[in-house]
Amino acid sequence: MRSEHRTLPGTLQYLIQEIEDCNEVDSSKLIDFIHSAKLQKEEFEPFSDFSHQQGFSYARTRLYEGASFNIYLMSWAPGDFTAIHSHGQTDWGAVLFFSDVNHRLYKVQEKNIQLIDKTGVKAGTIAPVNGNLVHAMGNLSENPAMSLHIYGSEKGISNANDGSLVYELEKMQIRRTHGEAYINIAEENCLETLKGLTTNKETLVDYLNIVLPYYKKNGFSEMCNKIVSILSDPESHFLH
Repeated sequence: MRSEHRTLPGTLQYLIQEIEDCNEVDSSKLIDFIHSAKLQKEEFEPFSDFSHQQGFSYARTRLYEGASFNIYLMSWAPGDFTAIHSHGQTDWGAVLFFSDVNHRLYKVQEKNIQLIDKTGVKAGTIAPVNGNLVHAMGNLSENPAMSLHIYGSEKGISNANDGSLVYELEKMQIRRTHGEAYINIAEENCLETLKGLTTNKETLVDYLNIVLPYYKKNGFSEMCNKIVSILSDPESHFLH
């Protein structure tokens, strides 16, 4: 067991035991276990990281590593957001939202990606996760937010998120990672880069508005200028 800070809350230890005692876990059973564990936001505040490392677009703290699953606490300072991403080899999983968050859902066909839904997710929601889910999430409010993420595998690996894909619309490329989904993800966190990502105007404009504050905050002036130029005339982007 690995924990970044201190002894895990008793409710989380209960949940871990329920998962490990179950011979065949799926997302539906996991959600039932989460409900029965009665996890409380206040128990996880000592593990939060709202002043995370500069350059990271959110904080990702691993609370537990089992033989076939990992548990993370995600900390979302105001403005924090993931890149668009999938979930690798995840066969079952769930996210428990301790706070209201913003969410985007996408459809991918080969190297084309399109936004199909954008909404807010309310605190207390428990959502299933699998490897085919392609989404982005974060915090567009003025208050910090947290969420608990569990990713499991039927393949006997602890890092079910290995091989996740990150879709960088601002660079029109796809990065394969070990599970990290940071905006402007560092080269050392990438296993492979695939060029030729395509999209439509609605998806591009929505996403560029999300990532622009990250690039401004971290001083990437060249990328900021590129994004501002595209947002001022989105049609021009599709003429190249």
